[in-house]
Amino acid sequence: MNANEISPKANARLNRIKLVSRIVRYVVLANLIFNVCIFFVGRHGFYLGLHEISIRSYLNILLLGFASFWFWELASLFRLYERGLFFGAEAIRCIKILGILCLCGWLTMVALHFTGHPVMQFPNLPPGTQVVIVQRDVLFAFNFGTRIDFGPLLVGASVVVAAWIMDEARKLQEEQDLTV
Repeated sequence: MNANEISPKANARLNRIKLVSRIVRYVVLANLIFNVCIFFVGRHGFYLGLHEISIRSYLNILLLGFASFWFWELASLFRLYERGLFFGAEAIRCIKILGILCLCGWLTMVALHFTGHPVMQFPNLPPGTQVVIVQRDVLFAFNFGTRIDFGPLLVGASVVVAAWIMDEARKLQEEQDLTV
């Protein structure tokens, strides 16, 4: 067997990774389309409160933009995984952008918090309609007694740092490969 050939066992693993990556990419893209439709299409128009021009409306649109771009970058990352590019510069760039988008989304959520209104509004529901919002149980609350969740801040910062470490390790590996 040639040293540059992939063993049948490794080839089977690579094929499974490619298949799962393709499936996950399609699920992420479907989720992107579904979320955009849910945000923009309501019973009587827009649910974002676009009929009234306010800071909150613009923040909701900005949050939708960050979420949409996050889903798009996640799909791009799985497209790279599908091609077998796991630790390349482009994959690391996608991971870094995902972390930055998580941080930007958190900042937008904090801004929405300080507008004094709940994050979810349903302005077009008929009178008398009751909306029940179930609070999710969390194993760990990272809010320091405030109503602001600092979890996405921690996750975003951790992903950016991990992507930076991966990029530096990739550069070190490239330097080692060039050394005789």
